[in-house]
Amino acid sequence: MDTLTLVREAHAEDAAAIGEVHAEAWRVAYRDLFESAFLSGQLGTRRAQWTEMMSDSQFPGTVLVAERGHRIVAFVHFGPAEEGDRYGEIFSCYARPTAWGTGVSATLLQHGLETLADARHRDVRAWTLSGANRARHFYRKVGFRESGRRREWDYGDGRPVGEREYVRSIRHLHRWS
Repeated sequence: MDTLTLVREAHAEDAAAIGEVHAEAWRVAYRDLFESAFLSGQLGTRRAQWTEMMSDSQFPGTVLVAERGHRIVAFVHFGPAEEGDRYGEIFSCYARPTAWGTGVSATLLQHGLETLADARHRDVRAWTLSGANRARHFYRKVGFRESGRRREWDYGDGRPVGEREYVRSIRHLHRWS
């Protein structure tokens, strides 16, 4: 595999590839967290949702992609926190399982954090499934810590799952005075 990674802002034409990355990551990462029939339906949702979302002129936030060769291997979607406070938020950060452990996601996330810092956010949050140990380890590895906040989130099957909030200061990343 080509080891050079290009990070760039996503375009509407990237939506199908982003959806494929999202579905592929869900298929592997969450196979033990959701019932197989429900997960299968969610994969279709993940594939399709990005085309609709990215064609919406009111689409919130920014999406960056990481390419290796000419193939999108990871994406991060971020912006001002949905809670309306001064935090930035990582709404989603996924990579193809074949790219796990290569540093692509950390590089991509770093670009997202720098963009949030440039927008004058001083702190950032991310929510992840309590049972998603790989994701939880990733966030700790890139400088996030558990805040202690928990919530339940229903992904549509009527069986809410636990999520944990991770936070990180990005004050030192800013390039403004």
